[in-house]
Amino acid sequence: MSSTIAPSAPTALPLDLERERLADLERRSLLAEQARQQAHRLRTPLSVVKLISETLQLDLLGDRVQRERLQRLLGAASTLSTELSDTVRSTRFGDGPAERVDAAILAARIVQTYGGRVVSIDGEIAPTSGDGREVQVERDSFEAALVHCLRLIGIGTDCNGVCAHRPVLECRAGAASLTLRLTAEGRQPPEIPGERADFQLMALAAERAARESGGTLTLTNDSATLELPLAPSAD
Repeated sequence: MSSTIAPSAPTALPLDLERERLADLERRSLLAEQARQQAHRLRTPLSVVKLISETLQLDLLGDRVQRERLQRLLGAASTLSTELSDTVRSTRFGDGPAERVDAAILAARIVQTYGGRVVSIDGEIAPTSGDGREVQVERDSFEAALVHCLRLIGIGTDCNGVCAHRPVLECRAGAASLTLRLTAEGRQPPEIPGERADFQLMALAAERAARESGGTLTLTNDSATLELPLAPSAD
């Protein structure tokens, strides 16, 4: 039987500072994902420009003027490619080492920070790390992914801060995986501006974090479900 869990594990920071910290992770994650997506979209046409220019240079061995023009074009393409790489490096996020964490506790603290409640299908979530719920994740990207998931189900999209809707977290630990399911509760369904570019980036960044942790993220109109493989026994 499921049970509602009271906020038994307060965050280390005051509530306002914790929300500010999570908002900073959210921003950095989106900037990094935006840079990755822009670099990915532009590198393919740059490769085409480079290939055609190099082919034309071979065809124009006797035309020094045209070859020099093509060389300038290749130089410009190379400069742009370098700038893209520099942008990706300068906005790098979530590239730290993976840690063993109790993902249920971590997710519960974030949900409670945003005014939500936690329902554990496996019994009470204690404030300390518990057996059977530890996963291997890069902490910053995982926390940012959880915040992205809250936005994607409508938490904080219809006002500034926490108001009309609050998140609900359901946790289930299986034999080999941990499932974290996020939903929003309120009098009316939350308004989710899914056409916004930042929401598309949120989905990409959250899916990336789940994938790099060896898990999956399933998004629907009213829920976000993370399934993560359990870390090997520490024994």
